[in-house]
Amino acid sequence: MMERMQALWAERSSREQVMLGVMFALLAGVLLWFGVAVPLDRAQRSARDNLVEATERNAAVRTAVQQLKALPRAAAGGPAAPLDQLVGQGAGEAGLTLERAQAQGADRMEIAIAAIRPVALFSWIAVLEAQGVRVETMSARPAPTAGSLSVQAVLVRGSGQ
Repeated sequence: MMERMQALWAERSSREQVMLGVMFALLAGVLLWFGVAVPLDRAQRSARDNLVEATERNAAVRTAVQQLKALPRAAAGGPAAPLDQLVGQGAGEAGLTLERAQAQGADRMEIAIAAIRPVALFSWIAVLEAQGVRVETMSARPAPTAGSLSVQAVLVRGSGQ
């Protein structure tokens, strides 16, 4: 292959060889410019923009944390509402239908939900935990509705394990 290239090069006049040399040099310059320099410049600009955006988000989060730390702490006591009312109201606000809700004393309750999506279930549980209600036991099985669960759980008020 090299011998063939050398033969083709030797067939060219010196003027053509100079013109081809200049053409290949310009072609190499264009390829380097658009193949290396421009992509590196774009990557650097993108990284700089991402850094600025991340720095702004970091500052916003730090400001929010400072504001939250400045808020007065809530009293340690639990909510004044009865547990069954608190759970029922929370389920209604979340758009859930409790199939069964039986109080087992003042601070304990058994519930059953026929069909609920996992995301909705765990979002609702997170809201309840923020109000001082925790899950003592929970059993979840696939429901007939695709992507849903059938859930039975025992909820208690308090933070003990």
